[in-house]
Amino acid sequence: MAAPRDTLSLYRQKRDFSKTSEPAGAAEKQAGHRYLIQKHDATRLHYDFRLELDGVLKSWAVTRGPSLDPHEKRLAVEVEDHPVSYGSFEGTIPKGQYGGGTVMLWDEGSWEPIGDAHKGLAKGKLEFKLHGKRLQGEWTLVRMRERDKDKDRHNWLLIKRSDEAASEGDTDTLLTKHNTSVISNRSMEKIASSNDRVWKGNKAESKAAPKPAAKKKPKTKALVTDTMPVSKNRARANGKADVGGIAISHPDRIIYQGTGITKQQLAEYYLAVADHILPYVANRPLSMLRCPEGTGEACFFQRHIAQGQSPHLYDTGIKVKGRNEDYMMIKDAKGLITLAQWGVVELHPWGCLADKPELADRIIFDLDPDPTVPFSEVIAAAKDVRSRMQELGLSSFVKTTGGKGLHIIVPITRSYGWPVIKAFARAIAESMEHDNPKLYIAHASKAERKGKIFIDYLRNDLTATAVAAYSARAREGATVAMPLTWQQLTSSLKPSSFTIETVPAILKKRKDPWAEISKLRQKIATQYLRALKIPLK
Repeated sequence: MAAPRDTLSLYRQKRDFSKTSEPAGAAEKQAGHRYLIQKHDATRLHYDFRLELDGVLKSWAVTRGPSLDPHEKRLAVEVEDHPVSYGSFEGTIPKGQYGGGTVMLWDEGSWEPIGDAHKGLAKGKLEFKLHGKRLQGEWTLVRMRERDKDKDRHNWLLIKRSDEAASEGDTDTLLTKHNTSVISNRSMEKIASSNDRVWKGNKAESKAAPKPAAKKKPKTKALVTDTMPVSKNRARANGKADVGGIAISHPDRIIYQGTGITKQQLAEYYLAVADHILPYVANRPLSMLRCPEGTGEACFFQRHIAQGQSPHLYDTGIKVKGRNEDYMMIKDAKGLITLAQWGVVELHPWGCLADKPELADRIIFDLDPDPTVPFSEVIAAAKDVRSRMQELGLSSFVKTTGGKGLHIIVPITRSYGWPVIKAFARAIAESMEHDNPKLYIAHASKAERKGKIFIDYLRNDLTATAVAAYSARAREGATVAMPLTWQQLTSSLKPSSFTIETVPAILKKRKDPWAEISKLRQKIATQYLRALKIPLK
């Protein structure tokens, strides 16, 4: 439901837009679920917590910031709704203006309500799940009983719920550890002293800063022409480019800052690898990382589409919890390119097909190393997982993640529910921690991960996702999550060498290392499940 026209009237009344570069904004017509936190050094330092609902950002000022400790209850003062475009604001609000001071984009991502969000807000208890870069898991906002002195001020409490993303005793470590912007990596001091004082959304310049010289349009690097269908897809009409029969708007928009790689080139990459990536994303519920303005701007996860948005995008019939939308899926190359047109950079499929979402068809072990762990140790961990699978008669496959980790995939027959698969993966992870506690850790506590590899088994669950094989990543260098043979897993391997510019050429010269994965339908030995006391249903 679209927000009323006057939803943002109080927001506008408080600001003089001739003096501040904050966006005047308007309620969004298309529903979304952005989540973000802006660290705000105004009269006093606080954290502005925002959830997108009905086309606006519902907002609370959290005086002490969020805490991962479920026993901590942080005061969250409800403030006026903000436009969704405010979610890209980072810079300085002039002194004398409402909220004057420095603003940093401290976290961003998406959120999903647990139950009906509108009823939760009305009743004063909003439960939800965060999928941010810094905050994850389940949270609750609880409205406090109003007192006479709180007239026209609605106080809430922001509370972390007990789950695997919680950390008891972690009151303020989170805030001291993460003290830079998630989009610019700047500190509050650097933002405050910046000459441009830019609002990230429209690049509005401060009056105090000299007007910069006009920048030359960056030259775009052509992708490998002997592997990508570039020449056939350069046709332009009304400023759009045709890629695989899909019209790409704003084709020259730079997607990866500093590289010159454009939206059209990203779409051409996905067309070039369509035959390779589709077996891992087609007919599966998808979560998508969208970067409509490029990876240097705000990116966010989305799991559903508006009805009738494209003939090449499909509803799965699986409802997004607390919403009237379905998780979405694609079926073919046109759907894949449509996602690129829609601003999607990364694809994160479920570990099941949409027709039977209760049954997994793969097990995934995500090896997530602490930054101090050498990549050679991650390689050894991957081989350790493979060896353990071989002992159970299971073949496994490995891929890079586009970062410093590795994924090991075990294809299985669709005979097991998620509780069985999750318990099995957890047992493997815990056995690795037991055997080598100095290197491996099987639970999600970031405070205990230093110098270790987290054997993440949590991706084996209904609605859980992992980045797809051959998916581009919204990271520096335009890296790709690349399937490998086990023989390639050597000390000379450089995951950063697999990019949207290099992968099409690589695929022309070698066979798909995962060609056999779709042919395997493996079963986990029943006696092993029983030995681990894992329920068979």
